[in-house]
Amino acid sequence: MKKLIVITLLAFISPTHANEAPNFFELANTYTVKIKTRIKYPFIKDSKGSHRGAGFLIDKASGWIVTNAHVSSRNPESLEIAFKGEKFVDAKLVYVDMLLDLAIIKITPDKIPIKATEAKLDCVNKPVVGRPVGAFGHPFSLSFSGTRGIISGEKYRWGRVWVQTDAPINSGNSGGPLISLTSGKVVGISSATLSKSRSEGLNFAVPMTHACKVIKLLKRGMDPTPPYIPVSFAYDDDNDSELIAAVIYKNQPTSWPLKIGDRLISLANTPKEVFKNQAMLVHQLRGVRGKVDVAIDRGGKKKIISIMNTPRTSLMKRIGVHVSGIVIAPESFRDDEEANPNGLALIQDVARASIGMSAGIKAYDLLISIDGKTISKPAIICRYLKMAENAKRKIKLITKEYDWSYRSHSRYHAYEIKVKDVRLVGPEAPEACG
Repeated sequence: MKKLIVITLLAFISPTHANEAPNFFELANTYTVKIKTRIKYPFIKDSKGSHRGAGFLIDKASGWIVTNAHVSSRNPESLEIAFKGEKFVDAKLVYVDMLLDLAIIKITPDKIPIKATEAKLDCVNKPVVGRPVGAFGHPFSLSFSGTRGIISGEKYRWGRVWVQTDAPINSGNSGGPLISLTSGKVVGISSATLSKSRSEGLNFAVPMTHACKVIKLLKRGMDPTPPYIPVSFAYDDDNDSELIAAVIYKNQPTSWPLKIGDRLISLANTPKEVFKNQAMLVHQLRGVRGKVDVAIDRGGKKKIISIMNTPRTSLMKRIGVHVSGIVIAPESFRDDEEANPNGLALIQDVARASIGMSAGIKAYDLLISIDGKTISKPAIICRYLKMAENAKRKIKLITKEYDWSYRSHSRYHAYEIKVKDVRLVGPEAPEACG
C-alpha cells in the first residue's frame, strides 16, 4: 500500500514540475533580448567600455524594452539589442531611473520579429516567499538560459526595495526577467548578486510592482522621476521599519514642515500603506506634483500635514563636460547644504590610462577651481576649457576629497594637466559648448 501511494504521488507531482518551468522558459525566448552597450563618457555609477546584459520586451507597438540602468548605462554612446536568432539592431535610451536599477530602451517597432511576444508583467502582487521563480538571460555568454530557485523575501538594501531570490543571477543575467514559475508572469528584473566568494544564493531583482509604476507613468506622458526628499532619516538597527526625521534641509527646491523626531506614517489618503522605509515613500510620491497630505506622528500624536512634492531633474537631461579623460558634472544631493554648500561640480569619472588618471585625479572629488576660477556650470566650464585646448596651454585644477587631514574632514589636491578632447556629454547634450 505504501509503495502504491508513493508511485501515485510521483505520478501526480512529476508532470507538473516537468512541464511548468520549461514552458515558461520557452515563452521567455520570445520576449527576452540580448543587449550590447558601449560607454565612452561615463557618469557616476557607470564605467567606460563595452558591456552586455539582458532585457525583455514590454510593448511591441512602441518598441519598449526593460533592462537595468547598469546594463544600458546612464549615457550610452551606442545601444544594440537582439532577439533570439536575430541580428543586433540599434536602440536608444528612453528613460533611466536614479533610484531603481531600471532603464527603458526603445527600438523601432518594425525591427521586432513577428514571433516576438510581450512579457506578461505582475504589476500588482508582491512575490510570495517560497514560491518558485526562474531567472532568464545570458549568464557567462550562455545565451537564453534559465535558472530556477525560490523567492527568499523582500529586502531593503542600498536605499532600495529588492526581491531576494536564490535563483542564480550571474554576469549576463542582469536586466533579464525574473519569472514566476507559478503564473508565468515577470515579477522582477534580475539585477545583482552578493559576492560569490562570500555568499551562496543571495541574489536580488528590482520588484516589478515598483518598475510598473514607472512604466505606466511614462506611457501616460507623465514624469516618473523620483522626488526631492528634503529630509534625512534616522534608523534603529533593531527596528528599521520606521521613518524618523533626523535632519530637515532648507535649501532644497522644496521644503517640508517637519520637525526632528517626527515619524512619517503614510499618505493621508492611503493610511493602510504605511511607510516602512524611504523607498516606499519615494514609490508612493512618484508621478505626484504639488501639495500632498501626509500623516505623521509628532510626540505621540497623529497629525496631517501638507508637503510640496517636486520631482528631481531627469537623468536624461543631465549634461557634463569631458576633458582629458575626466567627466565633470553637477550632482545634486539632499545634504549639499552640509557637504557641498557652494554647489561645486563633481568629478564623475576618470578613465584608465587617461591624462587625468596619470595626473592622479580621482573620481568623486569636488572641483574647487580651474586656474583659480570657481566654475560649476557645464557650458561655462566647457567654453573655458575649449579656449585652453585651442591655445594648447595647460590648466591648473584644485579638487576637494572627503578624507581625514589635520583637524579636518577634507583634503585638497592641486593638479596641472594638458587639455584634450573637450566636449559636452550626456544623453541629450549639444555638440557645441554653447
